Amino acid sequence: MALAQVTPLPRLAVGAARLVLIGRPPALSGMLQLANAGADKIKLKSASLRLKDSQWGDPHVALRLDVSARVAGGTAVQVPVTLTVDPRMPPGDYRAEVRFDGHDDKPREAVLKVLEHRAVAVTPETFELYGAAGATVVMPVVISNLGNVPFVLPKVALVALGEDAAVTQLFHVAMARKGAEGHQAALDAYAQLVAASEVDAAKAVIGAGAGAAVAPGESRETTLAFELPARLSRHRSYHGTFSIGKVQCGVELEVADAPAPAPTRPTTARK
Repeated sequence: MALAQVTPLPRLAVGAARLVLIGRPPALSGMLQLANAGADKIKLKSASLRLKDSQWGDPHVALRLDVSARVAGGTAVQVPVTLTVDPRMPPGDYRAEVRFDGHDDKPREAVLKVLEHRAVAVTPETFELYGAAGATVVMPVVISNLGNVPFVLPKVALVALGEDAAVTQLFHVAMARKGAEGHQAALDAYAQLVAASEVDAAKAVIGAGAGAAVAPGESRETTLAFELPARLSRHRSYHGTFSIGKVQCGVELEVADAPAPAPTRPTTARK
C-alpha cells in the first residue's frame, strides 16, 4: 500500500541582519528581510516585539510589529514594517527581540532608534480680543507637550498685527485719490496709506510657568496677557499671529474706545 505524499509546510526564514526601526514616536519603521523556503505562499501580518533591559516600557509586555507580507514560495523579499510606541518614549537606542510565532521560533535581534520629537498643542489656537489701545487683555490658555522631550515655556511672544483687509481697501483709496495722476503717484499714495495702517507688535506675556519646562505628556494651565499697542484706531479690527513652539496661533482684535478717565473729586479752596 502506497503511503500518501505529505506536502511540506511553508517555511519562513528571517534575514540574519538585525532589524532596525527608526522614527519619531509614536511611529517607528524599518525594512525586514524574509525568505520562503517552502512551496506555498506565506502570509505574515504581524510579529511580537519585546524590549530588553529597558527603563522605558515593560519587557514582559509584547508590542505588535506590523508586517503585512506575502511571500511566494521559493522567493525572498524585503518588506516595510512599522511599530507603534508610546509618544513619550525618550530619544535613544533600545535593544529588543522579535518573534515570528508559528513561522520562526528563533528570536531575532532588533534595535529601536527613537528620534527626538518636539511638538506642542495650544488650546485655544485663536484668541478673540476686545480692548482699547494700550490696554492689557488677559486670556486663559492650556499648553500641552505632545513630544518626547521637555518643552520650555517661553516668557513672551510677539504678535504681528495688521488691519483687516487694509491691503485691498487702501488700494482702492489710493486709486481714487491719485489714480488719475499715473501709476507712480497711485503707488506712492498706496505705500503711504499701508505704512500708516501698520502698528507696533503686541506682546503676549505668559503667566504661571513662564520659563519652566513641561514634561512630555503633561499640560500647563496658564494665561496670556496681551499688551496692546498704544497706536490703534478705534472701532477697527486687526488680525495677527504669534508662535508657541511650532504652533502658530491667531489673534482677532476689535479695538474699543479708550477707557474713561477716573473721576476726580472737586477741590475746595482753603480758607
